Amino acid sequence: MTGALIGWERRGSRHGVVMTLQIVENAAQYQDHRYHRVSVALNDRQLRSMARDLARAARSRGLDLRARPPLRARIWTRLKSLVMK
Repeated sequence: MTGALIGWERRGSRHGVVMTLQIVENAAQYQDHRYHRVSVALNDRQLRSMARDLARAARSRGLDLRARPPLRARIWTRLKSLVMK
């Protein structure tokens, strides 16, 4: 099946995770909310491998994977810069 990933849900399990992917084949299915749900169980090793492959794919497309600092850290940094002036 080929389609577009429109969402996912992650549930933890004892030895890994269960990922449920929501996939649509075309725009009409998306508009009618007719998703295919595919559940995949991944152990820790498979999850690490998949994460590594996704990170490589993102870097090859020029995407930055670093998350923004938490809001409180951004506020604290901004306040410090204002006080130090």
